[in-house]
Amino acid sequence: MSANAAPVNLLRIRADLLDWYDREHRDFPWRVTRDPYAVLVSEVMLQQTQASRVADRFPRFLRRFPSAQALAEARAADVLAEWSGLGYNRRALSLQRASAMVARDGWPATVSGLEQLPGVGPYTARAVASLAFEIPVGVVDTNVRRWFLRRFAIADSPPELQRLADALAATGDAGQTDTWTHATMEFGASVCRSREPRCGTCPIAAGCPSRGRAARVAVPRQATLRGSDRAYRGAVLRDLTLRPGHAVPADVLRHALRADADRIGPALDDAGWERVLAALEGDGLVHQSGGVVAAGPPLQSAHEHEAEGR
Repeated sequence: MSANAAPVNLLRIRADLLDWYDREHRDFPWRVTRDPYAVLVSEVMLQQTQASRVADRFPRFLRRFPSAQALAEARAADVLAEWSGLGYNRRALSLQRASAMVARDGWPATVSGLEQLPGVGPYTARAVASLAFEIPVGVVDTNVRRWFLRRFAIADSPPELQRLADALAATGDAGQTDTWTHATMEFGASVCRSREPRCGTCPIAAGCPSRGRAARVAVPRQATLRGSDRAYRGAVLRDLTLRPGHAVPADVLRHALRADADRIGPALDDAGWERVLAALEGDGLVHQSGGVVAAGPPLQSAHEHEAEGR
């Protein structure tokens, strides 16, 4: 690890960043709770979805499904309908399955235990552990990775980045674990930005090797959405969530996709239509019966799904 990551420097950087966060942070509804269910909902929503969009949908989702128990007992079609517009709809079903496990077994209060929940990987487990359970572990999302690479001039290696994040999380006052996690992500999003980083107002600019000449930090590019199977899958689910009962005859659904071709892509041929529906069914996002396509799997709730598996 670089000399910039010496313990005395980490302590100073952490203190300066926390002071800045206290003055300058944006107010988001998920930053005022330590309820593990609310934290998990926010973290799953924020995966590949802009914070501004989540800020609108997060409170609404919690009003509809205020607890893990409520989400576990809901119809999967209703969960997908409430999730519609956030994208990557499998996240909603994984969140429901995780809620079913929590409702049945209680919350795991360790990183390794949280990783056993459906849809919860190492990053999300660490985020929930630090934000809800005050476990001093670091998180490395796209924003944190960017400012770590610039400020500490370390190798772009996931293990090394994680070691640095954990060292910073374990430095200083243990009572500020959740605040520190929010601060690390907020700083990368609003100051050490991908484009036009605000070096002139940076609270930890002293000693930064990238000050005034911060290079772009490459991130994987997503494939073009229009015309992709992902676009058609999303369009199918959007349509279903707006229909009464979240179901519609297959021919009507296919016609709706053709009518929306300017936005989502050319009309699918028979093979493409079957491929998209098969993929959605495989993920449990839709099911077919008697020529009707309906949102969600045949089982109505994650509780029923858990029971089926026992």
